[in-house]
Amino acid sequence: MAYLLFGLTALFFSPVTALCSEIMFEGFYRIEMSGKHVGYSIQRYGFEPKSKTFESISFLRIKVGEDIIQRSLKARANDKFQPLSYQYTGQEGKNLKTIDATFKGEVMQLKINDGKKTRTENHKIPKGTFMTNLLQYVMLQKPMPVDQAFKYSGLAEEEGASYWGKAWLAAREERPGYSVFRVVNSFKGEQFISKLAVVADEKQKDKYVKAEVLGTSSPATGLTAELVAMPHLATEGQNLPNKILVSLFGGIPVGKLNLLANPGASATSKEN
Repeated sequence: MAYLLFGLTALFFSPVTALCSEIMFEGFYRIEMSGKHVGYSIQRYGFEPKSKTFESISFLRIKVGEDIIQRSLKARANDKFQPLSYQYTGQEGKNLKTIDATFKGEVMQLKINDGKKTRTENHKIPKGTFMTNLLQYVMLQKPMPVDQAFKYSGLAEEEGASYWGKAWLAAREERPGYSVFRVVNSFKGEQFISKLAVVADEKQKDKYVKAEVLGTSSPATGLTAELVAMPHLATEGQNLPNKILVSLFGGIPVGKLNLLANPGASATSKEN
């Protein structure tokens, strides 16, 4: 199961908007498989103006039958989207895997622990490689004609490797105050479809100042992840590992910094 499906994030396309707040987005996603609620994902996205770095933090928990999958990711990139570092932890049953990655130019340095031993690896990555949870951010830095493919090199953080992918804007629908983009992404042999609520600059309509991922689906696996207005809609009947969340996020996330949870926002859950 590719981590990419759950690498959901809110994207703010002008770092200037982040000067008044370090945390720019925080939300809960309800995960379903073939219509059945199987888990949740928590996403936080922020920008640090002093160091000009983006930080994304995410936690995923899925339970299918007796099988439990937990994954967390904390990643940093500069304002040019170049990766700086990430820490990944994945657990499936009793199998545990951690990756601590740092970047120097186009060289990725990894410390990988499989629960038994630690190994160090260095990999050369293509120029322009970025973290996959920044894909929409990178795409929207320039005009996006419908059906024009965007080829990219993205990181599969759970593997400590990079792959070539292709994404394109499949459809665009205008709404009062924002647009809804339907983006198709092909990565590692899988296809994902995302819906984005995108807000344009009031003075420059071709410049985007804010966007949030409303939901993502994988047609091949039947998995969907949908942004919800209240955390309990994502976590009902699910376990919340409070100690892990506090360690990862610095506290228990409340999931209120997003368009659905904000009563003044123009996008609503009906758009998903």
